Amino acid sequence: MKTRDDFIQEISSLVLRCKDVVANDWDGLTFVFDVADGHIANSGFLYSGDKIRPATARIKEEPLLLSGTIKEFRQVVANECGEKFKQLLIQIEKESGHFKIDFEFDDAKRWAIVPSKMKEMREALRPKF
Repeated sequence: MKTRDDFIQEISSLVLRCKDVVANDWDGLTFVFDVADGHIANSGFLYSGDKIRPATARIKEEPLLLSGTIKEFRQVVANECGEKFKQLLIQIEKESGHFKIDFEFDDAKRWAIVPSKMKEMREALRPKF
């Protein structure tokens, strides 16, 4: 059985295989996964110096692999904590290889990336290690 750390490593490596991540230049990245029973969606940003590019996390060759892994991870976390997270935040800094995964259990809109808050959120979610 995979541990929480196994999942964190696997999810981070899967994000690095995503189409937008592979196809673009970036120094740091952030993805927010909105997760509910039976549904998962994501949005995020690629940061390259002062440039910020909207992005999504999807592996071209295996489009369900990342979301399926996050769903499994959600269940592992729920088994440990007694509740399921509503959002998952992933941040990676390319040069150092540092990555961070965080959860939101209560506020399903904590890290929401919506048009009315796009500029605010792209800076608020910039990776800082």
